[in-house]
Amino acid sequence: MDSARALLDSLMGMDRNGEGRGDEWKGEDVCKNHLVAFCPHNLFQTTTKRVFRSVQPCQKNHSDALRTSFEGHEEYEKYRDIFERDLRADLEALCFEADQFAVQEAKNLRQAGVELRLPSELKQKYKEYNTRYAELCKESEELGEKGEIEAANNVMSSARAIKGDIDDLRKRFSADYEGEEVCKTCGTRVRSGDSDAARAKRESHLNGRTHAAYSKVREKLAELKERRSQRESGREAVRTEKKEEKKEDGDANGKRSRSRDRRRRSTSRDRKRKNSRSRSRGRTSRR
Repeated sequence: MDSARALLDSLMGMDRNGEGRGDEWKGEDVCKNHLVAFCPHNLFQTTTKRVFRSVQPCQKNHSDALRTSFEGHEEYEKYRDIFERDLRADLEALCFEADQFAVQEAKNLRQAGVELRLPSELKQKYKEYNTRYAELCKESEELGEKGEIEAANNVMSSARAIKGDIDDLRKRFSADYEGEEVCKTCGTRVRSGDSDAARAKRESHLNGRTHAAYSKVREKLAELKERRSQRESGREAVRTEKKEEKKEDGDANGKRSRSRDRRRRSTSRDRKRKNSRSRSRGRTSRR
């Protein structure tokens, strides 16, 4: 019953009976990453490389119906910015982990050289040859130390015959190995070089689930950073515009203030000249 209810919640939303408030997506049990993009925690649960990843499954609700409800809500833009900020932090943590893993993998790269590629049916025989060769060499050495020179030479002849078989296998099944490099997207070691085998290995890696998951993470992170940059540029433009408007208002107020000051000073000078003339006429009249 609980599993069926959870499935319905995921498909139709928790307010599927029409009793919801329209903001059930705010609930603590709802995955906010899923509302604005995808849940990176669940993205990695199907990969085969989780052995070195710290991502744990997300137990929250990943309802497409709640996402639709969220996108139609009047506060969508406000909460979208908040949820995208949190998602961006999660994605940055994943990329940091992959970058750190890449640093460690770079220390374990196989270098270019000659590689022995034995068929599966010959691997055991090759192992037995090497074991027997080591035993005969040791036996020959011990016989020589005892002074049994002829017996030592006979054993060494057998050892040389086995060494010939070993060299023959190496000659037949050795091939150049181009080495390895680290994938900058997911931090995994991949085959380098232009041989058919190397290209096939890289193609398999690029089509793998781990690489695909990290590609999606990095692409979304770049998108979120660009969107944040655009929003910040827009806000900065608004702030600059307001500052300019405020400055223009201040300049205009300053001009009006200076104009009033000039008028006051002019009026004051006129009043002083008038009073001076009045006092001068008064003195002339008294004489």
